[in-house]
Amino acid sequence: EKAKSMKEKAKTKEEKIAATEQDEKAKQTRKELGELKFTQNHLWEKEPSKDQVVKKIENWKEKIKKMELNIKHKDDNKEVALGTSKLNYMDPRISVAWCKRNDVPIEKVFSKTMRDKFNWAMAVPPEWLFNEEIAKQG
Repeated sequence: EKAKSMKEKAKTKEEKIAATEQDEKAKQTRKELGELKFTQNHLWEKEPSKDQVVKKIENWKEKIKKMELNIKHKDDNKEVALGTSKLNYMDPRISVAWCKRNDVPIEKVFSKTMRDKFNWAMAVPPEWLFNEEIAKQG
């Protein structure tokens, strides 16, 4: 405002140049202030405490560790076809009984399709053991 009024009152070229420079400086200052307010307002709705920031950082570190571990497991298991050997060579009742004994969800071992295919094996008790008599029956 002040720079604009100086610009209007200026009569000589030097006064006009000085007033224009001040006006440009004022515009630049307003722009920088606006940008600063914008970045500060968009960082947080309210400024977090030190404890909150530390907790957030710890949470992010845990997430990163978990993602890195998932990537490692995914890479490690690329070459191993676990499902095929389990389907072709293992009696599903062995896996179901083991899951029940060790409180492992069956969904972690058998896919939905495999559970549907082997629904007859899902009813075995946790104490069930594969023995010679069962081998002769099968």
